[in-house]
Amino acid sequence: MATNLKRFTISVTPSMEAELDSAKKERYYRGTQNDMIRDLISRGLASLKEESKTVSGQLV
Repeated sequence: MATNLKRFTISVTPSMEAELDSAKKERYYRGTQNDMIRDLISRGLASLKEESKTVSGQLV
């Protein structure tokens, strides 16, 4: 089955692993771990984008 998704490997610290496990149980229990990671990356990128719009607390 062809897909447009790019596959890669990441390493996480033990504390990150515990937080990811907790998030999976509490919030992402219906989806796969891959779906969870994609959502978290997406949210992080959106946050960075919003953060870059502000300089010293003022919108650019």
